[in-house]
Amino acid sequence: MNMRKLAVFADTAFGLGFDVDAAPERMSGFKPARSDVRTGKELFADLRLEGFASLLRIGFARQLILIGGNNYGEAIREMLTRDFGISSDRVLSIGGEQTNTSGDILIIRARIENPQAPACGSCALVSNFYHLPRTCFDMAGKNLSIPVYPAEAFWLFEDEKRIDRIAERLGGGSLAERVCVELQGIVDKLSGTYRQ
Repeated sequence: MNMRKLAVFADTAFGLGFDVDAAPERMSGFKPARSDVRTGKELFADLRLEGFASLLRIGFARQLILIGGNNYGEAIREMLTRDFGISSDRVLSIGGEQTNTSGDILIIRARIENPQAPACGSCALVSNFYHLPRTCFDMAGKNLSIPVYPAEAFWLFEDEKRIDRIAERLGGGSLAERVCVELQGIVDKLSGTYRQ
């Protein structure tokens, strides 16, 4: 188990949603979908969900606001609170008409800029490692500038022995190993121990 302390924090983490399947065997009634509804490609949403739970458990953020259309955000909230035991007052959900990254970013920007909404304080955006480059491009196009973090890094921060599980989950091979090296570097930055 991790003995590190966080050196980086956010008051509010915005978690980008993902497709969800029914799972009557789970307390929440939901599970992360294995593949994207539109493309049929692997989502790795289970890693994102684990990362969301970890970032709250380790205290990276006071609250997690899930962004997702089709009520996916609410289903993810149910998974976090009912399946992972996260306190319901730390997880909010905001849905929207669009169910894509660009629409999610507009929701986040509107939330941050809304004087009637409760203050978000310092903010961060969290999604899967593979999703962040395009997300950053979309954020720049929508004039949203907040730090981004891969969900997998929080799960790894919580227990660095998980690195082999992440590599295996990503299919093994040299690219999965490279991703894990980068995730380890982010863990070191989160703890303030990164060395050039």
